[in-house]
Amino acid sequence: MYGHLLKVYRRADRGNEAAGTGLLKLWQNRGAVRVLADAQNSVLTEWLEGPSLGDLARAGQPDLAIATLAETAQRLHRAPVIRTQGLRPLQDVFEPIFSSRFSPCCSSRLKNDMGRAIDLAKVLLGNQPTTVPLHGDLHPDNVIQTAAGPRVIDAKGYLGDPAFELANALRHPNGMSALVQQRSQIERCLKLYSEAMNVDTHRLAQWAAAKCALSIFWRADALIQTDREADLLHLFLEIAGQ
Repeated sequence: MYGHLLKVYRRADRGNEAAGTGLLKLWQNRGAVRVLADAQNSVLTEWLEGPSLGDLARAGQPDLAIATLAETAQRLHRAPVIRTQGLRPLQDVFEPIFSSRFSPCCSSRLKNDMGRAIDLAKVLLGNQPTTVPLHGDLHPDNVIQTAAGPRVIDAKGYLGDPAFELANALRHPNGMSALVQQRSQIERCLKLYSEAMNVDTHRLAQWAAAKCALSIFWRADALIQTDREADLLHLFLEIAGQ
């Protein structure tokens, strides 16, 4: 079956995916969804028939899902590096977290872990070895397994350290928190993802902690109290040696 998918955004500027459409267009021959048209607040793409890699993981094939994700990321970032204007620097993405506020009922461990992760983010942002175009939200639920192969959707369009690209994937697949929080699973993913992106495993683990903290901040709506990923953040920091 062939068809189209129209995505209409609530915000006229497409919010945090504004820069992603152009990047998907440039990555079309590397496995990105085909963008047919885009307007100020909407994007028309081809319809993708098939499960997401997240669906495959939840159906009992997590190893296949993470291996395919790693291969997909490697294909997106193969040489030559795609250059495009208007991508959002990682510094801008993380800037709001540096003004984090904590509720009096926030646990001392979470407050301490958030502080450690925020300090870590500052260090990582300050010594990025290189900057490249980034999908920005590359995880199993943003890759569709079609008959023609994996297809990437919903790019944010960031610019920054390639070690950031699969950091968020360490928090996924959605709905599989027991697996995601297994140290052996984290270490397996770190090895696979760092090899795919040709980056340092330790730096990838550090970015995973920083990104987990950023997600906690986003969910907190200005005042951090508690969060379902508090334990995961603590584990990421331990593995990153922080």
